[in-house]
Amino acid sequence: MKVTAYLRTKTAAKNNLTDKSRVFFRVRDTNCDIKAASELSINPNHWSAELQGYKTRVTLVSETKKRQFNRQVREISDLIAESYRKGVTGDWLQRLIDEYHHPHIHDKSGAIVDTTLTEIIKDYVKKRGLVKRSVYKYNSIIYKILRFERYQKDIMRQRSFSLKVDTMTENDLYDFREFCMSEHSFVSRYPSLYEGLDRQHRPSEPLSENGVFDILHCISSVMKWCERNGIPTKKPFIRFELKQPVYGTPWYLTLEERDRIYNLDLSEKPKTLRKHRDIFMFQCLIGCRMGDIPRLTKANIVNGAIEYIPHKTKDENPMTVRVPLNDKAKAILEKYSRRKRSLLPHFVDSKYNDSIRELCTLAGITRMVSVIDVKTNEEVKRPVNEIASSHLARRTFIGNLYKKVKDPDLIGSMSGHVEGSRAFARYRAIDDEMKIELVNLIN
Repeated sequence: MKVTAYLRTKTAAKNNLTDKSRVFFRVRDTNCDIKAASELSINPNHWSAELQGYKTRVTLVSETKKRQFNRQVREISDLIAESYRKGVTGDWLQRLIDEYHHPHIHDKSGAIVDTTLTEIIKDYVKKRGLVKRSVYKYNSIIYKILRFERYQKDIMRQRSFSLKVDTMTENDLYDFREFCMSEHSFVSRYPSLYEGLDRQHRPSEPLSENGVFDILHCISSVMKWCERNGIPTKKPFIRFELKQPVYGTPWYLTLEERDRIYNLDLSEKPKTLRKHRDIFMFQCLIGCRMGDIPRLTKANIVNGAIEYIPHKTKDENPMTVRVPLNDKAKAILEKYSRRKRSLLPHFVDSKYNDSIRELCTLAGITRMVSVIDVKTNEEVKRPVNEIASSHLARRTFIGNLYKKVKDPDLIGSMSGHVEGSRAFARYRAIDDEMKIELVNLIN
């Protein structure tokens, strides 16, 4: 029996240092001739078939890298020789090589665990049961990762490049972040990367710092999920500098503005708008996220209060949130008391946000507020009725409670924020009324 390492591509253009060829292993014996690919790659001009590794006079590659590569070729050859037995197949050889590169690539049943980042994200989305909006976001990230891998292979000539959770490093994250920031310019420079992609889905403008943070934060969540579920990673985020997003001062509806929407006469308006008003008002009264609304059932009402575990944090911090129902909240639920299971009607995310903006317009809530422009990170002024969305309800709940009782721990117990949460800190806007109260203390 003989084990041989070889390249399918024999040569590269002279002075081309970027082209790489994958190393294959071949096993030949009586009635046996099988081949399989490894994850090792080398510039064909540097390969010595006789030495089964780097040529002796290659000076453009460090001695450390050459020794490591040669050692890995020998280790795989030795592993094949030690494990070989009569009757083995190509599948056996591929499995053996895969296990060398990824010791935990097979689960307890022996099935192969695909460690490519895109497949892991698909598994993460499926097993976590995310809401539709989150599923769409993660699918968008998958497509961006696939374009990045194609960019590395086709443009940067890294033919075997692939993002895998068990080999991904902080340098890969930095390269991916740079790709995200620059991708809008690649559409015209490298049109082949975007073949088959609808024009409206092609990046046409620079992605904001907050947008890049959101993508990387999602990937970080996936990596943490891997570690909790026994999927090995290199923990690239430990050494990666993840820039924090920039947010403006939270703005929210005053109680008077909220009640103007609550008391709107919508008898002549479409039924959908009336339902959306009730859902939005209920959110304002209990402070939950939009994604939690469809999950609330009659079983969540316990002794006059709503009890639920926020879906967003149920895996990392499964705390039960309990919010007593006031008269307005009870009145809304009474309208839908005949529903068999869910507390409130179903709704479509995009139409829901459109309705919220229409409700603000009908209630005359058009005041200007300061927001951060996602492209420039500069503060701009926008009218409430043009930028309102479902999250405004959560801010309204937290902001008004904090004005009444300045106890972040008490309010956090009803909003689902943990003590010291940076996210909760954004809601604690110190407005002019609170400042006046303070200066009056020293009047």
